[in-house]
Amino acid sequence: MLTYLKRGVWILLIALVFWLGILPHLLLSTSSLAEVPEKGVLQHFVEDYQTSKERFELYPSILKEYWDSVQLESKPIGQQDLAVEFIEAKANKKKENLLILTSGIHGIEGFTGSAMLDYVTNSFAPQLNADNTGLVMVHAVNPWGMKHERRFNEHNVDLNRNFIYDWDTFDTSINKEYPKVEGLLESNQPVGNLGVYEASFLGSLVNNAAREGIGTIEDALLTGQYTNEEGVYFGGKADEPSTAVLKQLYKKWLGSGYEQIIHIDLHTGYGPRYEMSIFSSPQETMTELEAEEAFQYSNVLTPASEGFYVTKGDNTDYINVLKEEAYPNVDLYSTTFEFGTLGDGTMASIQSLKRTVTENRMFHNGVTNVTAKETIENQYKSMFYPHEEKWRTTAIQDFQKALTGVLHFKDIIDSEE
Repeated sequence: MLTYLKRGVWILLIALVFWLGILPHLLLSTSSLAEVPEKGVLQHFVEDYQTSKERFELYPSILKEYWDSVQLESKPIGQQDLAVEFIEAKANKKKENLLILTSGIHGIEGFTGSAMLDYVTNSFAPQLNADNTGLVMVHAVNPWGMKHERRFNEHNVDLNRNFIYDWDTFDTSINKEYPKVEGLLESNQPVGNLGVYEASFLGSLVNNAAREGIGTIEDALLTGQYTNEEGVYFGGKADEPSTAVLKQLYKKWLGSGYEQIIHIDLHTGYGPRYEMSIFSSPQETMTELEAEEAFQYSNVLTPASEGFYVTKGDNTDYINVLKEEAYPNVDLYSTTFEFGTLGDGTMASIQSLKRTVTENRMFHNGVTNVTAKETIENQYKSMFYPHEEKWRTTAIQDFQKALTGVLHFKDIIDSEE
């Protein structure tokens, strides 16, 4: 029996190495990195930070067709002349509604966010009533991460684990599960031969899952950790420069006199491929069915939904708490639009974990050959920003439908629009 069990484990590992290691490399070389024709909605998508930044800086001239006061502002964060840039268009007559779109809190996810901001500027803005509705768009909360195509920032901090409301009372040792699987998630060795490396990683995954349980691995990852500075999902030990900037801006916008504020934070990665999910904040009181009916959108996760999870230091959670503590009279709805990339099955989850851990290990310890480096970088980017035409087209369509649904429900745009 033991011999058959060992054989079964090795067969499983060989199959996993093929499906999660070799096959994705082959697919990358033939499809996901193909050039995307620039036509229709695909023109909203760009491939590098500088192009996105320069395009964003042109938006005020377009938005001034609708709003009288449009300002482009830049808040330096002290890294390579990088800054958090945002555009604020103030309601022309009466401050009833303010729509805030934030993008790139996970740097590399800012490319999809940039496409959505471009769509809003060039296609959706005319639907907003500029007389009573203001618009704010933040280009890249994490400009270093977007420029260098990493999820994390220049200090390896996951900014969506860094929005702690009060660091003085926050317990940085809150994640008790991460140390139990640290050997799976971290290494001080460079990435070598990918076949050998992936077999080793998958073997470690099987061992850790058997020893600690899948739930322990999930909890170690999702909540964020605040102890291992070179680990994955590190939430930092104090406000990062970008976090400090956005916290101040949230206070400014919440206190700016608008009666109702809609805040949408744009992300990629989680959820079914070819689908965008509305991922509600923990403060949401509607059920999943109620939210789907309200927004006329079929993929909404609320706190009672299967698959819903809560992270520490989350951006949308912070602004909700800030509103309750300091601006109780403001009507705030803050949520996340999440564009699924790899999918939501077991294999997709393993791929996501492997790519995240591998990229982080390469960033800190290097890689032994150029081919492996290119493969890791390509796989990592495709996890956040797929090149596939179908994915990009569907992303724009879902964004338009969900944004329309939310704003209609909140009486910001008319039903016929």
